[in-house]
Amino acid sequence: MANKELAMHEKLEVHEILQIKSACVAKSAMMQGLASDKKLKELLEEDVKKSKKVVEELKDILS
Repeated sequence: MANKELAMHEKLEVHEILQIKSACVAKSAMMQGLASDKKLKELLEEDVKKSKKVVEELKDILS
């Protein structure tokens, strides 16, 4: 791709995905403290780690 600049509609879509992923991170982190099952806690912890990485990647795309 010759032009690496995102179009405005693409930036808006990435921003929308970023908002959704950020909400998912917050929810998983909160639910992690409420979960009593060990396996569920591990899954939520893994989800938080992966989602934080995705959030950072999306922020890099927007900057």
